[in-house]
Amino acid sequence: MLMAMIMFVGRVQELKILHREYDRSRPSLCEVLGRRRVGKSTLLLKSVEGRQHIYYQASKLTDLDNQILFKQVIKAELGFDPILDSLNDWDGILSYLQHVAENKQPGLTVILDEFPYLCESQPGLPSILQRAWDRIQAKASPINLVLCGSKISFMEELLAERNPLRGRQTVELDVAPLTYRDAACCFPDWSPIEQLYAYGVFGGMPYYLSLCDPSASLSTNIREVILDRGAALHDEPNLLLQGELTSVSRYASILRAIADGCTEWGDILGRVRDLKDGSQLAPYIKKLEGLRLVQIPRSLDADERQRQHRYYLDDPFLFFWYRFVLPNRSALESGHAQVVYERVIEPFLDDYMGGIFERVCQEYMRWYGQELLEVPAQEVGRIWTGDFDIDVAGKLLDGAAFYGECKWWKNPVGENVLDRLIETSAKTVYGRGKGSTTRHYIIFTRQGFTPALQARAAANPQIHLVTPEKLLGKG
Repeated sequence: MLMAMIMFVGRVQELKILHREYDRSRPSLCEVLGRRRVGKSTLLLKSVEGRQHIYYQASKLTDLDNQILFKQVIKAELGFDPILDSLNDWDGILSYLQHVAENKQPGLTVILDEFPYLCESQPGLPSILQRAWDRIQAKASPINLVLCGSKISFMEELLAERNPLRGRQTVELDVAPLTYRDAACCFPDWSPIEQLYAYGVFGGMPYYLSLCDPSASLSTNIREVILDRGAALHDEPNLLLQGELTSVSRYASILRAIADGCTEWGDILGRVRDLKDGSQLAPYIKKLEGLRLVQIPRSLDADERQRQHRYYLDDPFLFFWYRFVLPNRSALESGHAQVVYERVIEPFLDDYMGGIFERVCQEYMRWYGQELLEVPAQEVGRIWTGDFDIDVAGKLLDGAAFYGECKWWKNPVGENVLDRLIETSAKTVYGRGKGSTTRHYIIFTRQGFTPALQARAAANPQIHLVTPEKLLGKG
């Protein structure tokens, strides 16, 4: 059990970025940010395997206590040194580490995890660090400093124009959740369809995935990890909001409205009735977007002046929780997890997965579309108007356009779906520009295709059929 905790999954690009930065001849100042539970600490520890490093995870303690604990970590890694014990401020500790890198451990990497906690107890730390970094740069000291934090707004503000560290970072890494394909690796013995269900419920957060038992069924994992009283993720969304915000009720109401299908601005405003107008809603939406909880795509064929936006939850787990867990909290708190699963989750899981499947197919074209069309995508999104929707659309680097339809059906998909996609795509201006001579049509399905549609695709290189196996790189 807890396989994902002992098996490092994905993060190939992130590791490549960090390793390249550590290996540079100049000193490095890296900022690493991302949502709580996204696996930043695990990534950083993986990145320094086999390298001399000091990793310190700060706590919500006094400044003095954090300094004492940090020095204990330094001594554990580098050995006892009476000089270090005599230091009683951050400037002295940072100077000591610079000296060690210059004389004993060139290439030393120092990671300050949960850096915002250090700044809460010592607000002047960014200025102290700025002075230390300027000294390091002046002497080209062979040291790598890594600042990491889960408070996204704080970490972004750290590099804002008026702050001391502005412009001094040598790399900024925003750690995103795992892709659906990497998340599927946590369930190696499950079928491709089951792996997509798992992503639809638990999303791509490594911590959430690590709580699952791949030897058990999906229903068992849902009950034991989410639904049961005391389960690890039973109240996770509330804890997530409380960790970032001082007042969570309106934010939670907005997330619930979006999960219930309110994807338009007016629909959200109508649900959150204590807000009088859109100007009051806007700051909440902006904050949720900044926290990576809400995504706000615009229709690909919208004019720059048009406000054709929709609002979606940027995390499948949040979508699942607000859709199925929150409305049934009373029954769950009364110990009826099994009944809730059987009566209000399982019968509607396929309907829920329809939206998740569209997200997966868009992600496939964004990250893995070259496997299908030989050329990577330059943009991926969706198209909608008052008359029609196209689930997946985009352009390749060679200028070709593609349009896709996603069907999470239990039966094979036939030619009628392809015909409708071709007819609908002819109505949009997207993909008709100069250089867009080729148009690809892609049908994504859960359960396969009729023989007639397969024969048609075999005869036309611009028609592509994608199954769960292909989505997961297995077909």
